[in-house]
Amino acid sequence: MTREQKTGQKRVRLRPRDPFDLIRLLARSQSDARKAVAELVQNSLDAGARNIEITWFNERGRRCLRIWDDGEGVFPELEREQALFRIAKTIGHSHKLDLTPAQRREQMVLGKYGIGLIGFWSVGEVLEMKSRVGGGKAHVLRLREDRVQGEVFPSRSRRVGEEDTYTEVTVKLIHEAAVNKIRPPRLQAYLANELRGQLLERSAVVRIHDRVARGRACKEFTVEPRPYLGRLLEDLREVEVPGFESARLELYLVAPEEDRSGTVSLACGGTVVLPDVAEIDGGDALREPWSSGRIEGVIDFPDLHVSPTRRGLVYDEPVSAFLIALEGLEAELRSRLEQERRRQLEQARESLARDIRRAYRSVARRLPEYDFFGLRGARSSSGGSDASSTPADRTAGRAAQPDATSEGELLGPVREPTSPESEVIETAEPSTDGQETLYPPGLLARLEVRPRALRLPPHASRTLRARTLDADGRPCAGPVDVSWHLFGEGRLESREREATFVALELAPEAAGRIRIVVRAVQEEIDLEVEIAVRLTEPPGAAASVEGIPEPQPVAAGGESWRSRI
Repeated sequence: MTREQKTGQKRVRLRPRDPFDLIRLLARSQSDARKAVAELVQNSLDAGARNIEITWFNERGRRCLRIWDDGEGVFPELEREQALFRIAKTIGHSHKLDLTPAQRREQMVLGKYGIGLIGFWSVGEVLEMKSRVGGGKAHVLRLREDRVQGEVFPSRSRRVGEEDTYTEVTVKLIHEAAVNKIRPPRLQAYLANELRGQLLERSAVVRIHDRVARGRACKEFTVEPRPYLGRLLEDLREVEVPGFESARLELYLVAPEEDRSGTVSLACGGTVVLPDVAEIDGGDALREPWSSGRIEGVIDFPDLHVSPTRRGLVYDEPVSAFLIALEGLEAELRSRLEQERRRQLEQARESLARDIRRAYRSVARRLPEYDFFGLRGARSSSGGSDASSTPADRTAGRAAQPDATSEGELLGPVREPTSPESEVIETAEPSTDGQETLYPPGLLARLEVRPRALRLPPHASRTLRARTLDADGRPCAGPVDVSWHLFGEGRLESREREATFVALELAPEAAGRIRIVVRAVQEEIDLEVEIAVRLTEPPGAAASVEGIPEPQPVAAGGESWRSRI
């Protein structure tokens, strides 16, 4: 008697009442139209395509999307009719299923569920896959949303210059809810991030052609891997996961002054499966330091078991080992973020000291009858403050001399601080542009024009710029009327404080009498600057008379040679 007979247990085989219900469930599990399109592009990449063309067009008043690639095709070893029949009959089973993680990583292949094709239900009503291999007859597989039966038939159309081997997937009758999601500009941005790893590892070129846009709107887009703008952590390239393949890292630090928040995505085989690693625990609390917004990039772990929709992962043994390995990386990143915070704080303090000194420089110029402290901070060989000495020692040892008057020296006589606790302020190079001062900008006192002289060949042009400054060298306050006047031959195109001079072809005696006068008027203040213009020989003028000269015979009786030219 068997164990089942003794215990009264009976085995039952799970079988769906209607197999198409499972297909419907798998198709409806893909709710993101952009991800469904990315799946179709991923299939082209898996087929080894080098060129992928995505076309957005209209057909009978409805939007359509076509994805063409020059890959090896689906089941290239089979006849096209048999290959397309096999695709339709094996939905839910993938020929990529038996690949090992190492093979998946080497081939950059992720899919293993065989449901990428039927994800088109979230995009449109009809899918047509046309396939041709080795110059043979092209066949078409047609599937309809929520229909049990498909169709396979020979292609009745052939384009001029049609490739011998290609695959073309067309989704027709795009759902109205999906139109805005997969418009070319948005689709370009989505694919650039979603397939970033794939595009970096492969030499494929993905282009999007917009046949719907009109007028001057952009009609051609190239999908390029999304660039990260932070500072690359070059020494953090991978993290070991005991018992599994190492996870590859590409992490960047986002500067705190940038008005954006960085995120780190989790990928498998170059395709994003989790947009934000901070959400990997699945709870309400986000994981640190990924949620700080100070880190951006991607972590690629090839041993992940990805959910059928390729968005999300299965929390099994590889994920458990990965989360344990992630803790060490997070501790290292927290330490680096703290170091970066301290460095930024020190820079802010130094910047504040420079701003204070710049503000008081104008005070010293305006009030020469007063003496000001001249304090200079000590600097170590590495550029930072010398923490081994006291503020009083640093000040006394490096104070400027009272008679220092050259540019870059201190503002006035040096006096010792009355307390060793006095703050030491480090001086910086003097600056007039955009500096903060205690006094507001004054009226017009100086007019500067750059360049101060022009030297250019005929038919060349040069731009001049005028600056109206106050007595302290800052942009002056109040409106200023700037006018440009040309005396001599040429053409002058002026626009407020800029002007462009275009030289003409002139006789040598007239070329030396060209000048430009710039005039600035503010209330009763009237300033002028004159710019001299000198014309030079046009490029190549000298070269036209240079080269091999005409031969000239030389006559020199009595010399040892007979003749010379």
